[in-house]
Amino acid sequence: MPISNAEKQRRYRMRHLGPGGGYERLSVLVRIATKRNLERLAGHYGYTITGMVEALITERTQQVLANLSEREQNDFYIG
Repeated sequence: MPISNAEKQRRYRMRHLGPGGGYERLSVLVRIATKRNLERLAGHYGYTITGMVEALITERTQQVLANLSEREQNDFYIG
């Protein structure tokens, strides 16, 4: 008997979002223009939307940390 779409979704969520999964769900609303720019950036760099968001956040985090003292970096990670 074939697996239903609901069961496929449930299994996907358990693999990726359940115990031991490496992901968390993020839900945001952005302006249409912002979404289109994100899609363009992702396409330009050959990323998925998720990959582009991760790359942008990682890049900006590295920039911020480069300008912080060791104490400020510790506060950044604790806060």
